[in-house]
Amino acid sequence: MEDFKKARELFRDVVKTDLYVPLPSQEKVKIDLISIIRQRDKIVILTGEAGSGKSMILKKIYEEIKDEEIIFFVSNPYSEINSILSLLKKVKPTNHQTFLIDEAQLLSAETWENLRIYADRGNVTLLFATHDTNVDELLKKKHFKSRINYIIPTDPISFEETQNFILTKLNRAGLNDVAKMFTKSNFRKIYKFAKGSLRGTNQLMFKLFDVLDYFYTRSPAKVNLRKLSNKYIEIAIMDLKEFNA
Repeated sequence: MEDFKKARELFRDVVKTDLYVPLPSQEKVKIDLISIIRQRDKIVILTGEAGSGKSMILKKIYEEIKDEEIIFFVSNPYSEINSILSLLKKVKPTNHQTFLIDEAQLLSAETWENLRIYADRGNVTLLFATHDTNVDELLKKKHFKSRINYIIPTDPISFEETQNFILTKLNRAGLNDVAKMFTKSNFRKIYKFAKGSLRGTNQLMFKLFDVLDYFYTRSPAKVNLRKLSNKYIEIAIMDLKEFNA
């Protein structure tokens, strides 16, 4: 069924800002970070578990303020570190530049120290997105701890936000009939599995629509298009668990 195929692509685990859903908790983090960037602070850490939406927030910030700030978005610092350092060397004292560095846990201790030195000049803001454990390690280093201006956490989304996330994506794409299939029972099962993880929610929804398309293609009369059966969610969960085993 084409609608199931279209719905599946809405939940592909990629960082595309046209798929961004302005959930209250995510919007608060985004707005706080934009305000901090405009304050010209030196080092800011965006932290949270893998799959909590850090990459999407950084990309959304970049898209929103790139026309008014000298700003760079670095999605893979491990492979781009030489380019980052080269740009930092060329920053003029009269200019202020902001670097949004995703996946910062990939950086070596030496690279973190080099970046800290550049931040000390006062004309660079470094916003790192990294895992919680990486932040704990940084805070053990006194010379680094004293230079971190803000640590902003991304928390798991709520049940209501999970429901809003799914329905907004579907309705925004014109898949209103697909959105109407979902019940509170469906959302509870989805939330129980994903535990408020945006990545987990995306992965389950992607697999769910894959499962629905499979069964509908083979026996359309057996798939209730008015009310989604939890059995399809359970099949999707089993497939994901088997894949991740």
